[in-house]
Amino acid sequence: MKKGLVIILWLFLIFRIEGQYEKVRSGINDILSKLPAGTSWSVLIVDAETSDTVYTYGHRVRLIPASNTKVVTSAAALHLMGGDYELSTELKHSGSIDASGTLNGDLYLKALGNPLMTVKDLEKFVKAVKTLGIKNVNGGITGDDSFFDDLYYRSQYVGNGEYDYETYPLSALVLDHNVNLAGNRFTTAPVFISQKFKSLLTAAGINVSGGIASGVTPSGTKLIASATVKLSDLLKIVNKKSDNFLAEYTVKLISAVVNGERGNTKNGLKLCMAFLQESGAYLKGTQFADGSGLSRKNLIPTGVIVKIYQYIYSNQIFRSQFFSTLSISGVDGTLRSRMKEQEGDNNLKGKTGTLSGVITLSGYFKTRTGRDMIGAVFFNYTSSYPDFYRGLQDQIFNLVINGL
Repeated sequence: MKKGLVIILWLFLIFRIEGQYEKVRSGINDILSKLPAGTSWSVLIVDAETSDTVYTYGHRVRLIPASNTKVVTSAAALHLMGGDYELSTELKHSGSIDASGTLNGDLYLKALGNPLMTVKDLEKFVKAVKTLGIKNVNGGITGDDSFFDDLYYRSQYVGNGEYDYETYPLSALVLDHNVNLAGNRFTTAPVFISQKFKSLLTAAGINVSGGIASGVTPSGTKLIASATVKLSDLLKIVNKKSDNFLAEYTVKLISAVVNGERGNTKNGLKLCMAFLQESGAYLKGTQFADGSGLSRKNLIPTGVIVKIYQYIYSNQIFRSQFFSTLSISGVDGTLRSRMKEQEGDNNLKGKTGTLSGVITLSGYFKTRTGRDMIGAVFFNYTSSYPDFYRGLQDQIFNLVINGL
């Protein structure tokens, strides 16, 4: 008797859930019926716990993902390096310091993967030099960005005619996002940053007699100070602010750290693709041209993005680190103005993507009954109303939240 009641209850729950799914699916179909001609779309929503498919349409269709490409880049970086991996820029010196406070040697600014260096960090380096009692430098300053290759511009490191969207020069040694080097091909980041450091030393009363150069830090140099940042903190900016420069930097960083080579985009993207294979997220035809999503040659199905989220969800440590990098609807990042005072307000943790004719959204969210869901809604279109497509995305997520 008890066994029979259990079976009846189980069947009741199955039919009830399936009934809820059908209602949600019908509602999503109604929303998508508003799409104008010339729109290509892909939608996939799954239960994070059970992997049940709530809704799917074209989840294998390759679409331009825009900044949802950063989901791949950031997830691969966390998987391959770990969120606590420390990225640094070091200040080192050769030679020795005599009793008069003269450094008979050179200063070196050595990049080891920290793209968040600011002038304030250089000012801290100046204080560190003074703390050592150095009053004069009988030598020069060398900027060392040999941690990466010297392909600084998108036309070089992405190629394939990628001139439409330029980022700041992508060197391993960075100061203030290298914004002061935008459009300036008469100098390089190592030279520019070394010159800036020299001017700060001079202003602090420390004379540097030698010149400025770009080069490699020799062995045997001594550490004066370092500026460090954790990978997880870098990726919060990559995803929440959808920072293209830092996303491209992360691709080269993956190559440098994992392969032990001069970081480069080509091998970094290969490692991102290998991560998709290892995580089971790869679908045939998936294509990467860069790490930020600026390229229109990126082609990624929603099935790939959702599978990445599922893979991350299955690992508790990985999950918490990745969650912290995502924007929160109605709260911060690129989702700060989305779903306010709606079911999805302060609920969806996700990633947006925007290019001309491209609107994408993916992320984690909870339904009103507390079920964890993962969803991705991609639109590629020919009309010119991005807010219309964002509105449809919000309607779909709100519908699922309220309906399950």
